Amino acid sequence: MSFNYDKHVGEDCWDHVMEEECCDHEPVVAYVNGNLGTIAGGPLPANTPTRIPLTAILFRTPGVEIPPDGGVTVLEDGEYFISFNAQYSSSVAGATASFSIYTPKLIGTATSPLGPGAVTFSTLARLRRGDTVYVTVTASAPLTNVGSLLRVAKIPK
Repeated sequence: MSFNYDKHVGEDCWDHVMEEECCDHEPVVAYVNGNLGTIAGGPLPANTPTRIPLTAILFRTPGVEIPPDGGVTVLEDGEYFISFNAQYSSSVAGATASFSIYTPKLIGTATSPLGPGAVTFSTLARLRRGDTVYVTVTASAPLTNVGSLLRVAKIPK
């Protein structure tokens, strides 16, 4: 069951079930997971930008939606912390992968601080109601597996 709460001046929001909008201090967070490659039906082809199906909900509060093609759609304007991590493998030695993060405009590329096989990215971004955060991957060689996690959390005022 999902809980939303009314705004009430001088009262605890937890005491009031809401119909339309959340409390100012209620967190807006989503954690979603997505997989590509053999674990999801077949190897990922080389040199083909592919949207990661970040649809497996690990945690979600009101204020976000998970679209069918993956990612996180925010339902409130504001400043958001966005974090993405992925691990990938290929049968081709030295294969690299580029993970691009969109909101829907490109806001960054996840990098491999420890070399090929794992990437990480985080930033703060101003999002508007209806913006969807999603990730694409393009690899230099076919990838056998990609496992990824996207986190989107609204920064309180």
